[in-house]
Amino acid sequence: MRYPMISKSALAVAVATACCATGVSAAPVLQWSTVVNNNSTAPDGSGGEKFFSYNQPSVNDAGVVAFRARARVPAGEGSGGSGGEPLRGIFTRDMSVPNAAVTTIASNKSPYDVVPGPNNNGGTFNENPAFPRMDAASNTVAFRGQSTPVFEYQTGVNPDGTPIMTKGGTSGVYTNPNGTLVTGASLLGNVNGSAFPANPDLSHFQVPGAAPGTKFDQFPGAPTVTGNTVAFKGNWSDPTNGGQTGIYFRDVVANGGLSPVVKIAASGDAIEGSGGKTFGSTAPPSASGRNVAFTGLDNENAPTAGGIFVSSLDDPLHKLKALVSIGISSVGDALNSTFKTVGEALSFDGSKIGFWGSWGDATREVTVKCASDGNAAIKAACLAQDQSGIVGDGIYSFLVPEHQGIFMVDILTGGISMKAQTGPQFDDFLFWTFSGAPSDSGGDGTDDREPPRWRSSAFVAVDDARIVFKAQNRNGSTGLYGDFGEGLETLLETGMDGTLVDADAAGMKITSIGIERDGFRNGHLAINVGMANDDATLSMAGIYLAQVPEPSSIALLGLAFAALGVSSRRRRTT
Repeated sequence: MRYPMISKSALAVAVATACCATGVSAAPVLQWSTVVNNNSTAPDGSGGEKFFSYNQPSVNDAGVVAFRARARVPAGEGSGGSGGEPLRGIFTRDMSVPNAAVTTIASNKSPYDVVPGPNNNGGTFNENPAFPRMDAASNTVAFRGQSTPVFEYQTGVNPDGTPIMTKGGTSGVYTNPNGTLVTGASLLGNVNGSAFPANPDLSHFQVPGAAPGTKFDQFPGAPTVTGNTVAFKGNWSDPTNGGQTGIYFRDVVANGGLSPVVKIAASGDAIEGSGGKTFGSTAPPSASGRNVAFTGLDNENAPTAGGIFVSSLDDPLHKLKALVSIGISSVGDALNSTFKTVGEALSFDGSKIGFWGSWGDATREVTVKCASDGNAAIKAACLAQDQSGIVGDGIYSFLVPEHQGIFMVDILTGGISMKAQTGPQFDDFLFWTFSGAPSDSGGDGTDDREPPRWRSSAFVAVDDARIVFKAQNRNGSTGLYGDFGEGLETLLETGMDGTLVDADAAGMKITSIGIERDGFRNGHLAINVGMANDDATLSMAGIYLAQVPEPSSIALLGLAFAALGVSSRRRRTT
């Protein structure tokens, strides 16, 4: 979600005037297990590569964790040290089985780099953007993949009668029902034998509701999966109206794997009850059971209609049920306001949806800065776009809502409850990244293939009536906080002792924490954490899993925690 950029010359510190924060109790005793960390050797590597970079993980009801990570030979070890192309891939580990091995789903290294069919060109994965997502009820994973072209097909005939051939299919949605990796969505929906019979019929990948043979251009964000069905956001181009977007799904097993893509909602579709307004923006969906939930707005930057919707996969008409509506749904009786906007990242467990929302017109300013490391083309694009204040210094300022909250909505009753809001305890729930596809990035697969820009997102995960979210605390730290039935609890904050999470982080403090929308299932809480000592000469990072106790157990553990005299950061009182 984006907000208007303002001149750095107008930058000022604003203090939120929110009310009603009830305070956050000290951290409960959660026993964290290491899924992988920087000391873990990646599977299927050729030279003892160890993991070093992680996205937020997902977890299923049984405690199987899926994660995206990179690995390389540590500096000073083996041939080439830490140089060379890192191993990148999607991995899982079953934490319900003692000492279970990490397994590879897909990577940029043989034999896991081969893209599943259709692939007549030997196409291989070079990157897996975003984070993988899991079906809560099975080990099935869904993820995006960028690759070399996977398919060669005929597009014309030369004067001498020989076929004109082209190659395509550099991005797709992939999943592994029953353990076999298959293609859920592809950019090859334009391939068919109508004009050139030598071509196979790949029309099951075409954009539904568009002109026959229209292909998708990209699948931004992280696709979701439930059973044999993947749901995803798809972008495509219309000759008259230009860029379009929508929410789609496909059953990858039905009809021998040839079932078509089905539309749930897309650009230009009417938003019911909005007085004729239509969808102009959609966000990657979340799926659970036989339902798909997503955020859809008339205008991403300044929404006046839309909100959060749910649709049944079994409804042949795919009717939308509005759960939260911009300008209509009440934030809360005490606040006497309606939602001004809602976030894109929805956590959905089949009955509850966790989400970020804002209300009122008040805003404040935040500053963000271009990254100093990472993809060179992304860094250059970030610096090039900086036209405010000191041009090219990479410092931006944005307006964000003064009044923000973390909410939960029940899809059956429509009841909305607030779990946290900005005020005495929390400063912000939005976190910023600069991502996209620079024109000179060379198609390296590290981005969404959309124009590069700043994006903000909130991070929340629900598990029945329980919720975990990420927030910027008024004490200057970033943390994870949870409501497990007895009020807000501090789970972890930056600045805490790293050994609270990982025994390998002795002498280090927590420097970063991450969670995503499928990271809290059946009491299993999966996160990624970074740690370092004060001068950053020592560091550790990894994927970690904890079992969240029932509310009564948390209270007992809290008493034991205090009795042992273990210190933790307590809430700030104002």
